Amino acid sequence: MRILHVIAQKPGHTGSGIFLMNLIRVAAQRGHDQCLVAGISAGDGKCGQNMPADLHFIPVLFETKELPFPVPGMSDEMPYPSTRYRQMTDEMLRLWEKAFIRALKSAATFQPDLIIVHHLWLLASLVRKLFPLSPVIGVCHGTELRQLASAGQFSAEVVTGCRRIDRIAALSPFQKKQIVNIYGIDEERIIVTGSGFNRNIFYPPESRETGGKIKALYAGKLSAAKGVPSLIRAFSQLPLARDDIQLTLAGSGHGCDYDEIMALAGACPFEILLTGNLPQAELGQLMRECHLFIIPSFYEGLSLVTMEALASGLWVVASKVPGIREWIGPGLEESGIIEYVSLPRLRSAGLPDEAELPAYEKRLAHSIFRQLKRIKASSGVQSAGWEEMARNYSWEAVFSTIENIYNDLPAYKSY
Repeated sequence: MRILHVIAQKPGHTGSGIFLMNLIRVAAQRGHDQCLVAGISAGDGKCGQNMPADLHFIPVLFETKELPFPVPGMSDEMPYPSTRYRQMTDEMLRLWEKAFIRALKSAATFQPDLIIVHHLWLLASLVRKLFPLSPVIGVCHGTELRQLASAGQFSAEVVTGCRRIDRIAALSPFQKKQIVNIYGIDEERIIVTGSGFNRNIFYPPESRETGGKIKALYAGKLSAAKGVPSLIRAFSQLPLARDDIQLTLAGSGHGCDYDEIMALAGACPFEILLTGNLPQAELGQLMRECHLFIIPSFYEGLSLVTMEALASGLWVVASKVPGIREWIGPGLEESGIIEYVSLPRLRSAGLPDEAELPAYEKRLAHSIFRQLKRIKASSGVQSAGWEEMARNYSWEAVFSTIENIYNDLPAYKSY
């Protein structure tokens, strides 16, 4: 099969980019021919990713004379300099569309049997328009649902175009319901694929010391929507000595959010280490060196990094965002391996009521302390998280579901 992958932003840098790269990896292992169209910055090359050598890569280059602005991101805060869709002018949109049309027309010579486009957003609508007779699967990652609210000027075009996509891949049953309600797409055309993890990278260590300093980890964008300022404030409340615990923040950010996080980290009574963005292999090694993973996000589609943390044998504290809890299931919650924290009231998706943040941060600190006590009382490496993840989630299974969607497509064409 000849597969064309399409994403508007940098591959490999966010959850959707990691999803994309793992689909490409598994498809290459299965012998499929592949082409990728992606938005990157001039000078990024192949974005430093371990792409298959035979992958045909057609980049759309930003920060150039033709596109003199950073890559637009599906989140308002990206781990690299980016443009917000809601701030794009008509001229910026015209240049963006012209560049992607040129790249997609070049990709048409690849003669794809299947097109997989990531995010139910402007590029998905454009792909459907340019490839009216080709099978198209759109992957929803959740961030586009927020963009429909924050960049509402594009909503009519997005919804109209995405309704014509042959099939939609959703990350969770909760997200499937959102797509039905927001886009008006028939339920039978939306398939829950879930997500996966790379078991060659994310697995428990043979041993893990629990008698000395506890090592806590956050991995993801350093932004307010991800709850990182609240995490640091909650961490600062822990009734511990400085040498009892340290926090590592693996990720990067930009702008006011990042400045606030750096100031909070500098004032925290506990040691906070910053690694910047890490390749998947380095993140897997870091997870094997830590004890506790904390994901304080106010909004998630389906947190890949939480699954990776559980697969690495980490105890977890996670905010109770819709989707994660139902997908992971009750077993790990009942065992205490993962503990959920109730969210503050949200003014909109990913935007908490600031008046409720102190109470949320107190709950977060309490849950972190509860997990620390469990870690101290445990012996060896808890493997239930790994076993649960290995049994139920893999990128191979996700790609097999997409193959099955493709095989069933003929009866669902021409929407």
